[in-house]
Amino acid sequence: MKGLASVSQRGAYNQEAFRSLLESESKRSERSGHFCQILLVYWTDAQGSIVQMDAPVAKTVIAAAFRSLRETDYIGWYRDGRIVGAVVTVLARESMAQVSTHLQPRLVENIRGKLGVEEISRLQIRVCRQYELEGLESGEGTLAVN
Repeated sequence: MKGLASVSQRGAYNQEAFRSLLESESKRSERSGHFCQILLVYWTDAQGSIVQMDAPVAKTVIAAAFRSLRETDYIGWYRDGRIVGAVVTVLARESMAQVSTHLQPRLVENIRGKLGVEEISRLQIRVCRQYELEGLESGEGTLAVN
C-alpha cells in the first residue's frame, strides 16, 4: 500500500495512510465482531470551528497520543494539519465506554503542562465510531460528534 509508507517524522501517518488504515480496521472489526473507535483531537477558534493547529500544538498532541495509546493503535492525521486521529481497537462492546472514560483524561494529562491554558482551552477531544464521522467531511465547520 503506497500510502502506508508515508509516516511523518513524528511517527504519525499522513491523511491518506491514516484513512486507509481506518477503513481497513473498520472492515476487519465488522468481520470479527470486535469494535474500533476513533479518537479525534482538533483545535477550534472562538466560534467553535475547526482550524489549523500550530506546529508546536500538533507536535505536542501527537506525542501525547503516542504516550496515551497502545502500540497496536494507529495514530495519524484524519484531516491534515487540522485533526489528529487514532484508531483504537476494542474487543468487547462493554469496553467501548471505558475507552472514552479512560483515554480522554489520560490524553489530557499527557498534554497538560506542555501547552498553555489558552491552547488547551481550544483543544477538543472526541471518541466516536466511524459512522459518526460522516458530517466531518464537509470542511471547516464544527465537529458534530459526542
